[in-house]
Amino acid sequence: MKSGLNMIPIWFGSIMILVVVSGAIAFAFTDFMDDRLYGNKRMFFVFLLLSYAVYRGFRLYSALKDLKNNEQ
Repeated sequence: MKSGLNMIPIWFGSIMILVVVSGAIAFAFTDFMDDRLYGNKRMFFVFLLLSYAVYRGFRLYSALKDLKNNEQ
């Protein structure tokens, strides 16, 4: 049962990475909210979203590594 509870943050982290990367792609390649967010602000926001996805990816990798070490 403890292993099942440890999987919740891993699934949440995976879904969060997909949502953030999808948002970055939507802002980069569509005209979504083009009237409010344009130019350098828009590119900075895309960069911020991708940076957060990388951060969450490292956290997910760390959580998976810890889970694997605890199982052994």
